[in-house]
Amino acid sequence: MSPDEVCADYADRDVKLTCRMMDGFVLPEGTEETLEFLGKLFLAQAHDESSCKKSLEPNGAGSIFFTKESNVGIYIHRLPCEHGKTQANKS
Repeated sequence: MSPDEVCADYADRDVKLTCRMMDGFVLPEGTEETLEFLGKLFLAQAHDESSCKKSLEPNGAGSIFFTKESNVGIYIHRLPCEHGKTQANKS
């Protein structure tokens, strides 16, 4: 499955992720099904041949997967990057 297919598969399942910063950590919280979705999304991105990146945002694309308490999104970036060095992998 591609990352978009994983998202489509979970779109109608009322999966809600709370993702926020906590003491210097990114804290993803959710039910068993929510964490399963997140795991499948990471695996799909690891094997996606069409793109090296996928993002979901609480106030943008993918917002249906986030709770109102979320204040950060998720940007998954596989290396090596298909576009060479990006802002995400320059450090």
